Parts: sequence; C-alpha cells; structure tokens
Amino acid sequence: MPYLKKNLSELQKGRRAVVRHISGGQAFCNRLLVLGFTIGAEILVKQNPGFGPVIVYVKESRIALGRGEAAKVLVEEIGQE
Repeated sequence: MPYLKKNLSELQKGRRAVVRHISGGQAFCNRLLVLGFTIGAEILVKQNPGFGPVIVYVKESRIALGRGEAAKVLVEEIGQE
C-alpha cells in the first residue's frame, strides 16, 4: 500500500520520509538542493512542535527550516525512527 504524500511541516517527530517535490522559486529550490534536499533524499524529522522551525536530518546534516519553507517540501512517509 503506497504512503500518502504530505508537506514536510505535517510530519511528526521521529518520522522518516523521502523528498518527492519542492515548490517555490528558483532561488529557494536551489538553496534546498545545496542543503541536500534532492528528489529521493531520505529525511528524518527530529523536531516539529507544531510551531516554530522544523528540524530534520538530511544526508547526515541537521537542518532547520521555517514552517513556510517546510510546507513547500512534498514528502512521502516511509516509516519512523
């Protein structure tokens, strides 16, 4: 059964997901690509309290994204930590 795609800002702490799409302008997309948010990259949500930044691990780096930024990253859940 395939998993549903969600915005990164919707994932709870400890959830794993794969990046499927990034919305936004060219500068924003390029910034995320440099940080490791490539299509198919696996991420682990370390902190998402429902307000403030979303903190994730992607390609062995710890990254903090604002909620608006995280909402532009479409992911597919693959499980939990």
